[in-house]
Amino acid sequence: MKKTIILLILALNVNAQVMWQVKTNSSQKWYYQDGDEFNDSTIDENKWMFGMPWGSVTMTQDLAFSRNNVILENGRASFISKKENVSVHINDWEIKPKYLEKTGKKVVDGIYDVNYTAGMLSSKRKFKYGYFELRFKANEEKGIWPAFWLFGGEPNEEIDFFELKGERENQIHLDVHCPNGCENYRGGFLNLKKNWGAWLKTNESLAKNWNIISGEWQPNYVKFYLNGQPIGYFEGDFKTYQYLFINTSVAKDGEAFNPGPDEKTKWPNTFDVDYVRVWSKEDTIYDLKDKYKLFEYSPYTVDSVNLYQTQLKRKVNYVYDKKELSNELGTITLLPVFYNKYSLSITGKDLGKIKVDIIDRFDSKVAGFSFENIEHYVMDLSALPTGPYKVKIYLLNQILTQDIPVLNPAQIGIQN
Repeated sequence: MKKTIILLILALNVNAQVMWQVKTNSSQKWYYQDGDEFNDSTIDENKWMFGMPWGSVTMTQDLAFSRNNVILENGRASFISKKENVSVHINDWEIKPKYLEKTGKKVVDGIYDVNYTAGMLSSKRKFKYGYFELRFKANEEKGIWPAFWLFGGEPNEEIDFFELKGERENQIHLDVHCPNGCENYRGGFLNLKKNWGAWLKTNESLAKNWNIISGEWQPNYVKFYLNGQPIGYFEGDFKTYQYLFINTSVAKDGEAFNPGPDEKTKWPNTFDVDYVRVWSKEDTIYDLKDKYKLFEYSPYTVDSVNLYQTQLKRKVNYVYDKKELSNELGTITLLPVFYNKYSLSITGKDLGKIKVDIIDRFDSKVAGFSFENIEHYVMDLSALPTGPYKVKIYLLNQILTQDIPVLNPAQIGIQN
């Protein structure tokens, strides 16, 4: 009995939430740190703030972020934009005197009238370095402006993993903002120096299917990915810890990311997010509770047909660094669906046939799987006795390994 208890404790302490960044001749292993699968009925306010850390009003867009504009349903978060006239509280530091002078609008006793509301979540935790991943579905409504980004506050350091516009449904905008160094790139007309950042065309509408945008932030560079394939490389460092943001917004004619909506824009409209995940190279977990139930509903929010086919139509030279990115092929993510089932999600291209072996503590193969040209696979290990196992993934002359537990109540007295 003592042996059984020790075995169970050891099994429970095995962290099986990992992702491999597959490269031509090697792979980088990442460990789950933080994130949200949005499978609960309410937003986790220990993790998230509604709106921005410093307020909820963007005066120049006549817009306020509202907690009512983020809805959880069917294992996803919907960030909603609405056209509605609302009176909201505005902080002194959110007031733009020149904008009030230009428009004739007024702030009365700290109250400001906006024309639009939108949904935003910002993290209570700040991050520095890691791999940031979002699974999303955009929309095609003119003037709608979703984004997934990091912001460091002081100084003004920002990493925009993407910004979208509804009327540009087959384009992604990448950008960075920093006090020094962002402008030392050549491109565009006459190959003149310009700030880093560009609109990138995709081969399909981002409103058609689910897609994954991700970014790897490390000292001295940021890499950007669409569905596991590299789309951008920025050389430079960001010094500050940064908040993580997910939001939709409404652009305005004559302001940032114009044009704004028109009479054909449908209201309300949504920007949908299945999950956000933050990975680290260190094998530690940040405040991860009930970890074997965290991803329990993930297979039900994944469509098994043509998941991640969207890719760049063409690369932009000064954003895409061939030397730094040409060996990046895709990702493989291993997650516990529940105690005895594990999912494998695959993005990218040219990974070929993938073979998976399950090895027991005696180094014997006890189960095996193989597949090719699929994006999602669930391994059912419920027939195996309780005990520690090892997953071995064979692809491209590489072997990827990870320890996993099987906790089988039906065979609790039978240990491998």
